[in-house]
Amino acid sequence: MKLGLVTLWILLGAALTGGAYWTFLITPESTIWSLAASALLLASAAFLLALTLSGAIAGWRHGITIRHARTALRGVPAFVPAALIVGVVWWLVGNATNRVTMASGPINAWFIARFGWDDVSWLFTGINWLAAWLTWLVAPSLALALMSGIIAAGWRTLTRRWWIAYALSPVRLGLATVLVAALVAAPWMYLVPWRPEGLPDTSLQLAFIIGKLTLSAVLMAVGVALVIRLLAADELDASFDEVTASPSPATSIFDGPIDPRL
Repeated sequence: MKLGLVTLWILLGAALTGGAYWTFLITPESTIWSLAASALLLASAAFLLALTLSGAIAGWRHGITIRHARTALRGVPAFVPAALIVGVVWWLVGNATNRVTMASGPINAWFIARFGWDDVSWLFTGINWLAAWLTWLVAPSLALALMSGIIAAGWRTLTRRWWIAYALSPVRLGLATVLVAALVAAPWMYLVPWRPEGLPDTSLQLAFIIGKLTLSAVLMAVGVALVIRLLAADELDASFDEVTASPSPATSIFDGPIDPRL
């Protein structure tokens, strides 16, 4: 039940966020008023994305209710440090891949001189896959763990390190990788561009396109929902000393006392 509701929440949030961002892209910037409108649309898209993620985390913890909307709004500020984490990781990965690209000639020459290999394209392909994994899975995992930690335990999470270990757990990263590959990447790479041979150029083609895009969107939303569930700090391991070391009761962004394990 929760999976279905959280998936619907993500689909709605993605539609609203995408609509705001698309409107931003097609808004001309020829006057000061259009620039102001563009800035407002971009800020609206960021806010809607933050609300979608916060609401998904809150939905897994407390369910989707009328109260859930208020809880989701209160968790929006946690998106700011989470987004900064993603930006830093993306910058580091992009900088590293650019350096590898610029040094591809000397790298090829070294492999030729050292091993006699004149084709090391596999190395650069592997580096590109690693960069994509770090960019689209590790960075969001860190961001989600930090955001859910702030929502659950408050802003003191920024002074702790448990959320890093929580996000980089090999088990969680492995499961998240499988979920993203099967439910997010595969539909985008194979289902979205797929068109069976012999499909007549009639209204049936339009119906087929709508059907496959709808199915792809649902599968990807389910994948995102499951990854959020995997990384939402709902049941933290009590072995995190920094979490259990707090002697005084604290409150979460949700409201009321938090779990003492946090």
